[in-house]
Amino acid sequence: MNAKSESDLSCRTLYPIVLLHGVGYRDDLLMLNSWGRIPKTLEAAGARVFQGGLDAWNSHESSALALKPNIERILSETGAAKVNIVAHSKGGLEARYLISKLDMAGKVASLTTVCTPHHGSAVADLVAGDIPDTQNLLSVNFFKRLAQRLGFGVMDILARITGDKSPQAGMAIKQLTCTYLAEFNQHVPDMPGVYYQSYGTLMRRAIDDPVFAATQVLLKRIEGDNDGMVSTLSCQWGRFRGLIGASNPDRGLSHGDLVDYRGVLLTHFNVPAVYIDIVKDLTQQGF
Repeated sequence: MNAKSESDLSCRTLYPIVLLHGVGYRDDLLMLNSWGRIPKTLEAAGARVFQGGLDAWNSHESSALALKPNIERILSETGAAKVNIVAHSKGGLEARYLISKLDMAGKVASLTTVCTPHHGSAVADLVAGDIPDTQNLLSVNFFKRLAQRLGFGVMDILARITGDKSPQAGMAIKQLTCTYLAEFNQHVPDMPGVYYQSYGTLMRRAIDDPVFAATQVLLKRIEGDNDGMVSTLSCQWGRFRGLIGASNPDRGLSHGDLVDYRGVLLTHFNVPAVYIDIVKDLTQQGF
């Protein structure tokens, strides 16, 4: 086997990369791959890439508890002292909880979050919240809560079918609301010695991604520019590195695009190349 050239090792970080997906995904679903072409692209550039093995629908606490032994196993297998975590969406919140609350700060060199709703999302507020009872809307709230219970129940059943052992869809969504995350941010502080950075993106128009069109319009009215799930303000945590793809004034990127869910069908932007740049930067910073 030929040794890799220097250019092939541009993503050879000091510490291995652990990818954490967001809500609704699993690492082991062939039909709904949580990172598309990204892991293989990074590996081809010399990165040691692992996935976190998180459930699709679970609370921050449960996910972090499951993630801790997985990271310890990765450290044992590689002989590395720490890992670099790159997390999309909800995965970033679970990583923050892991680092802050489960005594893992000494085992995580850096946390890079991509499109993570650090300050919540109005989409979660709409799905999980009650309608303010200002006009005797108790009956409306009753039926909304009933629909929530039924909907979350169906989501839990589907999650079990796809591999989750103890799904908590209702809790997973509640923990993405603005109110919940305001409290979360007070009680889950950043830890000294861990490098925190964040990226986001935005949809220029609803038609940039039909899957996220309705939520993009909703969030635009409530929170301003967004990626269809997370506003450009909510995604910012630690050192904010900017909005991916923002240089294109005509077409934007959605929340799902940043995990390469459209793959080669997304013709106006090379998503895997973004992660090459992110990991190269971690390499240059000594991580």
